[in-house]
Amino acid sequence: MLSFKAKGKRKKEKVKTLRVSARRAMLAFCLLTFAFFLSSCRRDMQDQPRMKPYRANSLYNGQPSLIEGTVPRGYLRENREFFFGKKLKAGDLSQEQQYQQPGQTTPGAGANAFPDDVETIPMTITKADLDRGQERYNIYCSVCHGMTGYGDGIVARRGFNRPSPASYHQDRLRQAPVGHFFDVMTNGWGGMPSYASQVPVEDRWRIAAYVRALQLSQMKPGTSGNPAVREGATQH
Repeated sequence: MLSFKAKGKRKKEKVKTLRVSARRAMLAFCLLTFAFFLSSCRRDMQDQPRMKPYRANSLYNGQPSLIEGTVPRGYLRENREFFFGKKLKAGDLSQEQQYQQPGQTTPGAGANAFPDDVETIPMTITKADLDRGQERYNIYCSVCHGMTGYGDGIVARRGFNRPSPASYHQDRLRQAPVGHFFDVMTNGWGGMPSYASQVPVEDRWRIAAYVRALQLSQMKPGTSGNPAVREGATQH
């Protein structure tokens, strides 16, 4: 028979063992719970939703996904003058090359500095189009070029002046064909980035028409004006 003292000691050891076991069980529970939450929040890059070339995709009603650079049927942009602001150059390039490789312009003085740019706006410009062009100009262009086109927008006045935004009222830009302004909005020029992703094709032509209107508004009274300005601003 165990003595009363031995029984008490054995009972204390059993309680101590139970406490250690409980602590270990609690620690194991916390670690498992933490690991569970970590695994549930993880999303590997290879598990991201994505499209694979030629694999059926619900976004296209089960049709195969398009690879980068694919031109959908009906979106070839065959009208080079409208979509690129460039003149057709028969004989120099094949028709397909003309549509996909718009000509490049070289900065310089006078209208001859932009030989590939169209001289007339290839769409009908109405009063509503001109108002839309003014609205788009005020949003995207006036911050650098100013409300009246002198290159004195708020961005330029706050220090972005190397290079300074161009003034539309200098001789070089008064003599430039209207297609040059479309080309600059499409591809960028100097410190100005391309706005093709922000401004649709039609709105780029409307902005170009409004730029011509700004140039006309700042000409001295009694002058006939530059032919390039008059032609670009009075189409259709």
